[in-house]
Amino acid sequence: MATNGLRVAKAISKVKDKKVKGTGFQGIEFLKKFGQHILKNPLLTQSIVDKAGVKSTDVVLEIGPGTGNLTMKLLEAAKKVIAIEMDPRMVIELQRRVQGTPHQKKLQILQGDVIKMQLPYFDLCVANTPYQISSPLVFKLLSHRPMFRAAILMFQREFAMRLVAPPGDPLYCRLSVNSQLLARTSHILK
Repeated sequence: MATNGLRVAKAISKVKDKKVKGTGFQGIEFLKKFGQHILKNPLLTQSIVDKAGVKSTDVVLEIGPGTGNLTMKLLEAAKKVIAIEMDPRMVIELQRRVQGTPHQKKLQILQGDVIKMQLPYFDLCVANTPYQISSPLVFKLLSHRPMFRAAILMFQREFAMRLVAPPGDPLYCRLSVNSQLLARTSHILK
């Protein structure tokens, strides 16, 4: 049995429309095609970093950093953060956010589709996961080598409950079986 852990938290806010007017960060409109949702609550972002157990020696892989609210907290705690972002507008925003700060040297941004790319080495994964890549991302992380210590993944509640469902539960499914066979799964935040 693998020693890595897969911990899940329900996602915070979802974008409903194709483009949501007035919903954004400094004028950036969030796009439904990327399943964008942004973590805004600083207490929540700090709680995620705390529950992840980020160490000063860790290389953290962040999937979908968006505008960088969680990224900035991860940069304060980790040795290095590798952020994978698909939206070029968010890449630019994240670069602007760290430009000229001590965090700039600790951040590596990769632009592209995380499902299609080869993942670099990392100790810990943190993701505010778009719904449409939830299942492929879980399976990609479960098959990733070398093994990493833990993944703290935020999903829609329904998906998170299927991921951690025990045998006999109506939500128990192939996803539950495979994730629990290869990792310790737990629900850490509501």
